[in-house]
Amino acid sequence: MNIMVVDDEYSIRSHLASMLQGLDGDGVTIREAVNGKDALRLMEQSPSEIVLTDIRMPVMDGMELIRQCRMKHPGIWFIVLSNFAEFELAQKALEYGARNYLLKATITQDKVLEEVQRAILHLEKSKEKEVKFNPNEFLMVQNSLFYERLQGHIQNIELLRRAERLKVSVFLEAFDLPSKFAIMEIERFSDWTGNKFRGQSDLAVYALINVVRESIKQWNESNELFHMGENRFVVLDLGERDDERHIRKIVDISEVTQKYLGLEASFLTNCNFSDMSDFFWRVQESRHQLAHFFYEMNACMINAMQVQPPETDLDLFTFFQSVEGGEEGRLQVTALPGLVDTYFELLRHLRRPSLAAKGDVKTLIQFIENGGFAVPTALKSEIELLQASRLADFKAPFTHWLGVLGGNSRHREEISKALSFIHDRYATKISLEDICSHVNLSRSHLSKLFKDQQGLPVMEYMETYRLKQARMLLRTTKRPIAEIIDRVGIADVFYFSKLYKKHFGINPSKDR
Repeated sequence: MNIMVVDDEYSIRSHLASMLQGLDGDGVTIREAVNGKDALRLMEQSPSEIVLTDIRMPVMDGMELIRQCRMKHPGIWFIVLSNFAEFELAQKALEYGARNYLLKATITQDKVLEEVQRAILHLEKSKEKEVKFNPNEFLMVQNSLFYERLQGHIQNIELLRRAERLKVSVFLEAFDLPSKFAIMEIERFSDWTGNKFRGQSDLAVYALINVVRESIKQWNESNELFHMGENRFVVLDLGERDDERHIRKIVDISEVTQKYLGLEASFLTNCNFSDMSDFFWRVQESRHQLAHFFYEMNACMINAMQVQPPETDLDLFTFFQSVEGGEEGRLQVTALPGLVDTYFELLRHLRRPSLAAKGDVKTLIQFIENGGFAVPTALKSEIELLQASRLADFKAPFTHWLGVLGGNSRHREEISKALSFIHDRYATKISLEDICSHVNLSRSHLSKLFKDQQGLPVMEYMETYRLKQARMLLRTTKRPIAEIIDRVGIADVFYFSKLYKKHFGINPSKDR
């Protein structure tokens, strides 16, 4: 058994070493070090199993010694030596992984020998009971520890004790370095589990973790993937502080998951943490941000540092009516595609709780019916029964219905494609030529067809659509007007104000 005494004061160090001489007959070797750095140097030659260390020392103190040993020599049993005035530091050392502390003012040979013999007995029993896991069993144990700590069933001290006993090194290493993590949400995970693993979710989880671990350990050998439950996983990026490099790594994971497993994933990236407690707290907090996946397309990537909470709530029916200009009367079939797209854009901007989405979609149905247009019973039933993971799942039945309506009313396919092109790209700089190229029609032919069907020239329709999106942002967010016009694809603020007042009868600032 190799024991080390670390203290910068020679008298204390030599006195402690002499107290331990009585253990020599049990195959015990006693070494001395003058500070933490000296202790690490000696351990590189031959690791110690028990270390008695002072807290306050020059060059490297006891806290830093414990922290570094957790990475390089995680099995060491630390006993901290402290004064009465250092009681809080001694408590902190226990959180770092020390097993106990002794007060210098009351220390006796009996107390020292009792504490060291307790450590020897524990270490010898641990060796006898050392458990060997196969790879999948190890992942199960590691993830169980993660889950127990995440749920608050155990705290850091107990987590470190269990991790050391079970040889789960990730919790004993670099969690106190500023780092990042990402949360990965697998699309259609339950379908994949059913098709590939006959519903055995444990096997599906192991398959995914093993594939992703191979990639993330190329960045840092200590990196791990934890299963949060269902289709969500935490990707550790230990030691990483650069935002862009972190994003590139996550893109690599996305590509690997797609290539080898045929799975698409969405990611919440750039989640920062400073130590183990901060890590588990931020994983818990990130669950609120994951709700934003509902309003994005599949396989999206959201930067945690840029996620903004909903800024307002409102009466959807009244507000949407005002966005549409407050017009009353019967809706025309040609107006429905733009109306539906505008409404779903409004829901995406508001980002209300996903549980409210079904009720919000029913409000759209009410709006259409109040406009004198019959919504099929089949569509209403489909919405009622739908279990949606994305807002787009609620939009799909409307898209199908509008496609049928367009065919029945001889609504040209080219116009439908032109409308979709405008609704998808209105925030970018697109020209009439771009739209003509997309639908493969000449400028004059498209212009005539579009005006016949929509009652407006193509570019005027796009301008109106942009203004509706701007009004939604203006009334539902606190973003500056300059940012809003940029988001809807209008370049000049004075031109925007003129158009806005002409269309809505009020200038943007007063409307807000």
